[in-house]
Amino acid sequence: MRALIIIIFFAFAIHARAGESYSITSNVQSKEYKCEIAREQLLKTPVWSPKADFPPLSPRKAEEAATARFRKLLKDTKGWRCSDITLDHPFEDEHWIYIVLFAPSEPHIGADDSLQIIVLMDGNVVEPKVIDAK
Repeated sequence: MRALIIIIFFAFAIHARAGESYSITSNVQSKEYKCEIAREQLLKTPVWSPKADFPPLSPRKAEEAATARFRKLLKDTKGWRCSDITLDHPFEDEHWIYIVLFAPSEPHIGADDSLQIIVLMDGNVVEPKVIDAK
């Protein structure tokens, strides 16, 4: 099951590191959700130094922040769960982000659907822009 989620994660999410911004696009219920962060915005967040054992924000706090936003974005979150939390440093420096992935807990609920939310090391969530699918 975990392998399937990882495949879905990479198959349906587009990561873009174009120029001075980083974005992730997810698809849920015929809508596109795009999280985008400018390098300038990321530089204002706490760094995770290579000398530090733990990041400035714990994975649990990142999950809590992302879950709160997830519940506001989707009307019905029943049957969904947080299936993955990933650390990434989009600009290859000491400024890291969490990417929190939500997916249906049962494959029949929306097998192609998944939603990724970016959480910054200061605990703020990058607000996804909602785009209706054409």
